[in-house]
Amino acid sequence: MPVSLERLQDRGHRPRGGWPVVLQGIHPFLRFLRRHRPVHQRDQRNHREVSRRETGLNVPMTRPKLLLPGPIDIWEETLEALSQQVLPHYGEDFGPIYEETVSMLRTIFQTRNDVIIMTAPGSGALDAGLSSLFQPGEQVAVVTNGPFANRLVEILKAFRSEVIAVDDPWGEPGDPDKMRSALERHPQAAGLVVVANDTGTGVRNPLEAYAGLAREFDLPFFVDGVSALGGYDIPVDELGIDVAVTSSNKALETAPGLGILSVSDRAWDIIRTKDSGHRGWYYDLAVWKRASESSGEHPYPTTQASSLIVSLHASLKRILHRETLEGHWARYAWARSVVRAGLRAVGCTPIVADAAASCTVTTFRVHPDVSEAAELRTYLLRNHGFLAAQAMGEFARDALRVGHMGKAGSRKYIEPFLLGMEDFFRTVKDHDLPRGCSLDGLRRSGISY
Repeated sequence: MPVSLERLQDRGHRPRGGWPVVLQGIHPFLRFLRRHRPVHQRDQRNHREVSRRETGLNVPMTRPKLLLPGPIDIWEETLEALSQQVLPHYGEDFGPIYEETVSMLRTIFQTRNDVIIMTAPGSGALDAGLSSLFQPGEQVAVVTNGPFANRLVEILKAFRSEVIAVDDPWGEPGDPDKMRSALERHPQAAGLVVVANDTGTGVRNPLEAYAGLAREFDLPFFVDGVSALGGYDIPVDELGIDVAVTSSNKALETAPGLGILSVSDRAWDIIRTKDSGHRGWYYDLAVWKRASESSGEHPYPTTQASSLIVSLHASLKRILHRETLEGHWARYAWARSVVRAGLRAVGCTPIVADAAASCTVTTFRVHPDVSEAAELRTYLLRNHGFLAAQAMGEFARDALRVGHMGKAGSRKYIEPFLLGMEDFFRTVKDHDLPRGCSLDGLRRSGISY
C-alpha cells in the first residue's frame, strides 16, 4: 500500500524540491487507479455509459433474472456445488461422482444405453451424434418445422449428407404422414431425425408417431432433446431412440457446457461400420466408446469439465431425490399452464396450440398495440429485472420467448413476471387491466412451486 501524503507530513518528511514534485510523480498512478477501478466503484454517469456500451440497453448493470430458454437461473445447492474448488477429472474423489451422474442421467433418459457426457454445448453433442451415425452421401430424413430443426440440417450438410427435409410450418407439430410419404419416396434413407421440442418456437413434435415410422422403415432414430429431456416424459428405450441428445443448461438445470448423449447398441453397431474420416477426433463417438472400454478411472478420451459435472450431479440429485422425476415434470407442466394463461390474460397469444405446447419454453406474440416485441423486452428488463429472449425467424419482430426451467419454473419468478406484463400494458399502453388478472390461472391451479 502506498504511504499517504498526510502520513508523510505527520512524520515530518519534506522531499527535496517540495511536494509539487511528488504530486507530479504520482498523478499518473492516480489516473491509472481511476481508470481501473471496478465498475461498481465508478460514478453513476460512467456506470450508465458502460451499461449502454456493453448491453446495448440503457439499464443498470445489475444481473437480471433469467427467463431465457437457456441459460437459466439455477438453484442454490447447484450453484454452491459449481463454486467448489476444482477436482481432477479422475481419481477416488471424482470417479464416484461421475459414475453416479451417469447413472442418474440413465434414469432421466429412461434408458439402459451408454451415456456420454462431453464438454461441449448441446450443438456440439448434436454434431457428434449426427456425424458419427451418418456419413457423407447418405440420405437422412429430417422433420423441419423450426429454427433448431434447420440447425440439424446445417450440421448434416456440413459433412455432406443428403438431407430429405420434410417441411412443416413453424409453430406447428410435424406431420408424421408427410414423413411417411417422404420415406416411401426415398427407400435409401439412412435415418430419421427429429427435434423433440424446438426451442425457437416452443412446439413439441409427436415422438411416438415418428418412433413408429423409424421402426416401420427400419431406420436409426435420432432425437434432438436439448430443450426437452428432463422437462417431460421421453422414454428413450421404450420409443427405440438410438441417439438422444441434451445439454446441461436447460431442463437438467445447471450451467452451460455439457453435451449429453445416450447411444443404443444398434447405434454403436452402425457407427462401427461407417467411415470416420469426416468426424474429426473429439466429436467421433467411436473415440469415446474406446476410451470408456479401455480406461478404468478415465472413461473419456480427454479432460472433462469436472466442476460442471459436479454441479450437474447436484442438480440431478435435487431433481430425482427431492422433487422426483415425475414431480419435476409436473412442475414444468404447471409452469407452462400458468404462464400461457397469464399471457392470454394481458392480450398476448402463444404461437403454439395448447396440445403441442412445450413444457420448457413459450413463444408468444405480443398484443397488436406493441409495434415491436423489443419494446416489451426492454421494459421488463429495465423496470422489473427480467430478461426474456427475442423470438426467431418470422416471429422475431412481434414475439418473445420465455423459458420456464430452473428457478423460472417457480412461482417466485412467474408471478412477478406476469405482474410486470400487466404493468407494461397498463402504464405504457393504457390498457384497462385489473391488477392480478394475469394470476387467475395460477390461482385456479390450486398448487404452487
